[in-house]
Amino acid sequence: MSRHTLEPVVLKYSHAVKGRKDYVGDVYSGKAFDRKVKDGKVLDKSIHSYRMWFNFLKLALELEEQNTVLVTRNSVRQEKMGGHSETGRVIHKVKVNRSKYDDWNVDEILNMNFNNWWKEHEHLFLDQVGKVLKPNDVVSSNPDVFTYEIDKRKRLSDVIKDLRTHYKENKVERVSREKYPITDRVRPINLQNRFNALVLKLENNLSNREILTHKDNYIRATDTRTAKSRHQGADGRIIFELIGGSQKNWGAKQILLSVCDGYFLKHPTKTYL
Repeated sequence: MSRHTLEPVVLKYSHAVKGRKDYVGDVYSGKAFDRKVKDGKVLDKSIHSYRMWFNFLKLALELEEQNTVLVTRNSVRQEKMGGHSETGRVIHKVKVNRSKYDDWNVDEILNMNFNNWWKEHEHLFLDQVGKVLKPNDVVSSNPDVFTYEIDKRKRLSDVIKDLRTHYKENKVERVSREKYPITDRVRPINLQNRFNALVLKLENNLSNREILTHKDNYIRATDTRTAKSRHQGADGRIIFELIGGSQKNWGAKQILLSVCDGYFLKHPTKTYL
């Protein structure tokens, strides 16, 4: 039985994602994780970020269906003078707040893959790309945008400098998306590693070493700590960090519960520990 839930679970819809390759040098230096502009619209994050949000939500829905209670911290025995005490176990019932996902067609997600779902829901996450106004265009009254006139005779470096000055003097602040913003820095490969580790430990068919060295490359090397030839003796700690996390560095369980509450990656006030 998995130590991560009060009762065993059987996963039918959620599966670990096979890894493509390990990375050398800067993991995110290529174009795969760049934001893509399409028809004058752009995603706030790369599509991989939204794919992982979908995967975590799908897993949450499957666990909710089985009335799963997730253990985010096991009780630890602490020795004291004259005896000992237990820290107590921290548990959370998996329950998705559907009001946070009004436009997602949540009840259909279990039976859909991301690519098909994305075709109908991509518009929920798109933002407007900057554009050049034509002579007869009307200046937008949208409070989330501002119009700025540029002298084309200026050098680009001077234009950028002027914009920065304008931002500073007018105290222009970045406006977060009202619906479905992604909070915190997203590292898609790290996210996939966390998701895979949680799914595989919930299935409880592989040891930590088998998860880390599996031929399907479920845990991709993003640094020397997860590189295949560098983790001997640290298997359990690596898996624990991917799943359990801490107050500062969140693990898969915390991300899953945050997604249940409608936030990705991190809930603004809860840590679930």
